[in-house]
Amino acid sequence: MRQRLTDHKPRRAGGEPLGTLQDAGELAVLTPNQGETRHRYALVVAFESEEQLRRAIDGHQCRYRNGQRIEELRHE
Repeated sequence: MRQRLTDHKPRRAGGEPLGTLQDAGELAVLTPNQGETRHRYALVVAFESEEQLRRAIDGHQCRYRNGQRIEELRHE
């Protein structure tokens, strides 16, 4: 049985941070210190605030919903 991990119902405040899945697949990441790094299997999850991002990093977990591009790809 295949479990869907992206369409969770929002939880009460204080739960895991909720991000938006913007892109997935082979990606290149640019950083000021490292330059370009390629990742063959990656997800780009964006958060609404720095506080949510920090909670996701500190807690080593988050939830996410599909962004518009991901939804379009799912229906192709």
